[in-house]
Amino acid sequence: MGKGHTSSGTPSAATGAFSGRCRAGGRPGRCSRGRASAVLMAVSCLALLATAAGCGGEVPDARPREVQVAEAALQAALAGEKAEFVGYVAPSFLEQARAEMPDAGDEVLGGVLIAGFLEDIPFTGIVAPQYSYLGYASTGKAAVYIWGRFTGADGDEMVIEEADAIRIPLVGEDGRPYLDLLDL
Repeated sequence: MGKGHTSSGTPSAATGAFSGRCRAGGRPGRCSRGRASAVLMAVSCLALLATAAGCGGEVPDARPREVQVAEAALQAALAGEKAEFVGYVAPSFLEQARAEMPDAGDEVLGGVLIAGFLEDIPFTGIVAPQYSYLGYASTGKAAVYIWGRFTGADGDEMVIEEADAIRIPLVGEDGRPYLDLLDL
């Protein structure tokens, strides 16, 4: 037996490592590396599965940024998050709106903007949405279309078919998409 190994397959007092011969008759060092590789691979697979299942952190949203912005703005508007909604509106539009309402803070301005944005939205909640995105690179504008299952004003579930999808216009400014409230 080599230094630090025992024949019983138990940890050796000399090294504290698992020892013993492989069943296939290999040397102890090779088996330890093989076992370590197998354990490392198993742990890696478990970590990968946990990540895919949503454990251990958030999975990045792979949808286009325009769809993410349209959905977040719609959620903020439906929830009445006035100041948050203002953050999704194109800065050029906000500049004009603030010039017309110089004393209005984000809460008041957001309330006015939400009212205009939701004017033609026939639902009060999102149940199972689907989105499509159409970008216009030459103009810097885009549109996100939403359809699916929603909560109607009466609290009942309603369905909007793809042919009747709600259009949410966007415009690119400062390198990111914003709501284009001039194009509602």
